[in-house]
Amino acid sequence: MSPDPGSGTSSSSTGPGAPAPGTGLGVWLGFAPLAAVVGLRWVLQWLDDRTDAAPAWPLAPFVGTQDPLGWLPAAGWTLGALALLILAAWWLRRRHGARVLWRWLAGLWLAVALAACAGQLLHFLNLRGLQAQPQALAAQVLGSRAVPPSARGPGGTLLVLQLPGEAPQQALVGHPGAAALTAGQPLALHWARGRWWGRYVTGWPDAGPAASATSPDNPRP
Repeated sequence: MSPDPGSGTSSSSTGPGAPAPGTGLGVWLGFAPLAAVVGLRWVLQWLDDRTDAAPAWPLAPFVGTQDPLGWLPAAGWTLGALALLILAAWWLRRRHGARVLWRWLAGLWLAVALAACAGQLLHFLNLRGLQAQPQALAAQVLGSRAVPPSARGPGGTLLVLQLPGEAPQQALVGHPGAAALTAGQPLALHWARGRWWGRYVTGWPDAGPAASATSPDNPRP
């Protein structure tokens, strides 16, 4: 009895040396979303470096006035969500098998990558749509300290500011003139609102030319 001509081809394609079905797709799903996040960040940074935009330093609540245990509820929700995810993955694998589980995990990985890309893009557009406010923001310097450059940003001077009727605020300012500000000194801050959220310090009367300033959100080479 002669062997089936197609049997050799079929056995060779599924032999021990052949790649498992879907291996290439799995590798692509593993690295492409991460590459998209990193690539988008690089492109937005490249656009920032070539934009002649005025510096803008985010104004945020001073961390010293925040509850030191305020992170516990967020950590609890995170651990709870992680436990539910592990439980759902165990149930899905037990009920529908590993193939369905991997499909769901791939979809979740894609959703996380898309959310990261959307967050970067929204942050970029929020800064590109700054709305300068005509009324200066009265403030008083409560203190300051130098912040060295790091992987997270170029550093600068961390100003702690008291605004009328508000809890102390802070801004990491890259302008060299910020280092000369002293505690108790009043300031009339120039500021702007983001396109959708946030307040940003853009300078003060004695700050001098803004062209020499460096912003953590809009660094210059």
